[in-house]
Amino acid sequence: MKNGEFIYADTHADFLNQAFGTNYKAWMKSAWFYDKDTFVWMVRFDHINREGWRNVFETKERIKEENLYEKKIWDGIPMSKLVNYKRIVIEVKDDIPKKYIFRGIYKYDEENSDPYVVHYFDKIADEF
Repeated sequence: MKNGEFIYADTHADFLNQAFGTNYKAWMKSAWFYDKDTFVWMVRFDHINREGWRNVFETKERIKEENLYEKKIWDGIPMSKLVNYKRIVIEVKDDIPKKYIFRGIYKYDEENSDPYVVHYFDKIADEF
């Protein structure tokens, strides 16, 4: 995949099946672990509070993820560990069917982030 390429899919499961060859009937989470160091992050970048998270592109090269409820754990993983995974960023647009747009691979900026309040991620690759 290259930056800007997209796939139309009805659900996250449908997207993962098309893009990564999985065979899911359902996948309700915004993240799917690709390997031990990287996960696919399927989110909307629309400034809206979505279950305590707000995601925005500060620039094309930098993402800001706000942990509005200061959650300490996500899906059984402490936030201090979760943020250190590289992210294959997939922007979700609510078209019908949904449009899943590859935006690049991003890495956590530990120096400028707080794992319980705000996370910054910087682009490290335009291709996957």
